[in-house]
Amino acid sequence: MRVDRGRLNWGVFFIVLGAVPLAYHQGAVSSSVLGDAWRLWPLILIGIGLAFILSRTPAFFVGGTIVAICLGLVFGSVLAVGPNVGCGFDGSNPYTVSRTGTFDGSSSVQLNLQCGSATVTTSTDGQWHVDATNSSGKATQVTSDNGALQVTSAGTNGWQFDRGKDDWRISLPSGSQIDLTSSLDMGDAHFNLSSANVSSARFTLNLGSLHVDLTGAHVGNLNISTNLGSAFVTLDGSSNVSADLKTNLGSLDVCVPAGLGVQVAASDSLSSSDFHDAGLVRMDGQWQTPGYSSATYKANLTVETSLGSLKLRSAGGCK
Repeated sequence: MRVDRGRLNWGVFFIVLGAVPLAYHQGAVSSSVLGDAWRLWPLILIGIGLAFILSRTPAFFVGGTIVAICLGLVFGSVLAVGPNVGCGFDGSNPYTVSRTGTFDGSSSVQLNLQCGSATVTTSTDGQWHVDATNSSGKATQVTSDNGALQVTSAGTNGWQFDRGKDDWRISLPSGSQIDLTSSLDMGDAHFNLSSANVSSARFTLNLGSLHVDLTGAHVGNLNISTNLGSAFVTLDGSSNVSADLKTNLGSLDVCVPAGLGVQVAASDSLSSSDFHDAGLVRMDGQWQTPGYSSATYKANLTVETSLGSLKLRSAGGCK
């Protein structure tokens, strides 16, 4: 039997690409292991070399298979937990920008992080606080006035290999109504917005991981878009929310507190979802939790997935 080299390699790649996120979500492999999958890149070179050496032997497929497996592991890890690709350098000259301020009424907050990590919480002193450290001495840009706060990584208008990694610690006043926008490229961000009053929250994730905990928060409109990344969102069970959720080549886990009525309008392309397994029922072309119409608080979700996955989980499953 003649083996089609191209079809074999593509088949192996897609099998591994799907198996890695599946193994992660089943608890068979940890996020710390997958986060370092990129370190397997030397095997790609080895596979290419073997492909040349074995090209005229019965083992001609070995080199291409090794390359396909490695690429599947790397991109599968991105889909499962987001990348840890070592963006920037750790550096030896850290620089920290610290700012504190207040808002006068409703305000807007814009966070643009490129390469690094961020932890965003709420404060009880009526002030916002920013502590932003860059490992290579680059100064994070922090601009503000009475109605706005913007925090941006240095040099976001172009990639710099000596940019270093950002580490942000930000707290926002729980008493102010906030319009929140966050853009994350190649990083990891955790938002714990307990007691926050957010008129709208928009999160854009590219090549990274995002954790958003809305327990105890009031959020009018929620928008999350992920591209080659993984997002975990915990909804609040004591307020209504409308959400627009999109994922492309990524995964999105939504944790739903007990008693919250959920309605999902979903469209997908070569994607997977588990609405039926999560206990939802099909009603008039949409998915609903049993007793949705009589629930005190409701979450109306519009979901669009493309080559990705969306899972509904019980509260506590999105840590």
